[in-house]
Amino acid sequence: MADSAIVADLHIHTPASDGTDSLARRVEQARNRSLETIAITDHDTITDDLTNRVERRSDLEVVTGVEVRADCFDTKVEILGYYVDPNDEALGEALTTARRYRRERNAALVDRVREATDFSTTIDELRAESDGLLGRPHLARRMVAEGVVPSIGAAFDEYLAEDGSCYVPMRRLPAARVLRTIRGAGAVASLAHPGRIAASAETVEEMIEELAAHGLDGIEVSYPYGESDDRYADVGVADAARLAEKHDLVETGGSDCHGSGSGKFRIGTAGLDSASFVKVEQLADGRRSLP
Repeated sequence: MADSAIVADLHIHTPASDGTDSLARRVEQARNRSLETIAITDHDTITDDLTNRVERRSDLEVVTGVEVRADCFDTKVEILGYYVDPNDEALGEALTTARRYRRERNAALVDRVREATDFSTTIDELRAESDGLLGRPHLARRMVAEGVVPSIGAAFDEYLAEDGSCYVPMRRLPAARVLRTIRGAGAVASLAHPGRIAASAETVEEMIEELAAHGLDGIEVSYPYGESDDRYADVGVADAARLAEKHDLVETGGSDCHGSGSGKFRIGTAGLDSASFVKVEQLADGRRSLP
């Protein structure tokens, strides 16, 4: 395999949060794309299928990760943790709090959708249908099933996105606490998709400086940003790479794949080559060796 080929996709979801494919299917998909490593980074939770910081599934390395919603400058950011100890007590407490915030927001969001449309499903029924952590994609899929909207994209555009008519903001953990907790769990902390933050590029750079002062290790550089979106920072792959170098942070990367049928089935389309992944791995090794 060429040195420039993607060998590690460090941003993948399963049904433990809002992904559609089981861990076993994720492993199979990764092998089909000749990946050597994947990180499972579910939102505010760690799948019960992973019990160690890293595991071998035959010829594939599976890194236990997490993606935690956090607050920086009164703006939502998401912090990725790689090689987290799934049994770390402080991490467990933080994720429990984050999930409670999510449950509160989801209940309010469903109420608003029911008031604004003919949507009839209740929050309890949605929770019963969800295998993992309930999120907006579950609600969007149910809205499509009921005929409220023609597509998941339409559900977000009209109702569920931050500029949607039924959007409800979610309480967030302070970013400094999230970073401290991830590092305390023996893990590497990276800022997820800086080009998907609802702020100006200049503000994102200020955020990164602030986050680095609180222990940020890396920036997700390789990411399928796609077309520009006026709601988000004008930060692409080259910009993220520049910011990582400027602030002496490692480059991380991943596809943010949510699985088949999700509209985000793109495993292996973004990630790290061997040389870049070794740097993340070495940083994680050093973090785990600390007392």
